[in-house]
Amino acid sequence: MRAALVALICLIALPASAAGPFGKIVVGNWSGGTFTNDQTGAFSHCAVSARYKSGITMLTSVTAQFVWLIGFSKPDWKLRPGETLGLKLVFDRSRTIDVVANVKSPTLITIGMPAQSALIDTFRQGRFLELIARDARFTFALTSTGEMLPALVDCVRQSGNVRGPVTPGAPAQPQRAETEQERAARAEKKTVLEKSRDLIRSRMLACIGREGAPMLLTDEKAEVVAKAAMLFCKADVDALTNATIELIETEAGRAANRAAIRDAAEKRVQELVTAHVVRTRGEMIGKGRTPGGNAPARPPDAAPVPERSI
Repeated sequence: MRAALVALICLIALPASAAGPFGKIVVGNWSGGTFTNDQTGAFSHCAVSARYKSGITMLTSVTAQFVWLIGFSKPDWKLRPGETLGLKLVFDRSRTIDVVANVKSPTLITIGMPAQSALIDTFRQGRFLELIARDARFTFALTSTGEMLPALVDCVRQSGNVRGPVTPGAPAQPQRAETEQERAARAEKKTVLEKSRDLIRSRMLACIGREGAPMLLTDEKAEVVAKAAMLFCKADVDALTNATIELIETEAGRAANRAAIRDAAEKRVQELVTAHVVRTRGEMIGKGRTPGGNAPARPPDAAPVPERSI
């Protein structure tokens, strides 16, 4: 069990070390939790492991940047760290995927598992996995992988504010520079999200103007009217909040504390609706209408007041 825990900690942590697990993930025969970086104390990754009768422990991990790995560890392996191994993964005896494994330690290998790939989809849906390395063959039952992978995603989304202990003298982990291709992809995604957010915002304000018009003529404060109006158009308000959350995370370039981001997004939407209420009331006053629904009094012989907009 100790070897499995060490492998679990090292799965993503190498060359930097990690602390954990914090919290607990238990799905079927998989167990693990949240891990943090020893040098900074910041959230690093979520990982789980499952031990098999062969003595091999299978590990699955996803980082804060949603980089996926699977790994295999066996105490009596004698591998050379830094080398790579060409392996075959056979799922349900019907689909073979060639992979390259990295030797992380004498007893641990890891395999990259891109988020949008045949490997992760087959791993999620498969029932059995055979690991073939030269003349060695190991078989694993893929119990509860369909539930385990979403549990790891939830772990990452909820662990952005987890802080672990900082070990004095721990080696600093170099930050990987964002490539030009990644920057371009993020900028393009941000543009699409901004356009989507603007469309949702227009739809929400139209709904509030339509459903909440009677409230705009009351004497209540703009903040009170805004909160009440948002209830009439809750679906659009929620859609705008979610679009804002996704945009904030894209701007940051990584997943973050979802609770804090949701609070910030909800505050932005509240401020937007409040400003809309204030502006709409100003337009009503400019057209001769006042909160309370009454037009201002004027002498019978006074000339008509032309309508104007503010």
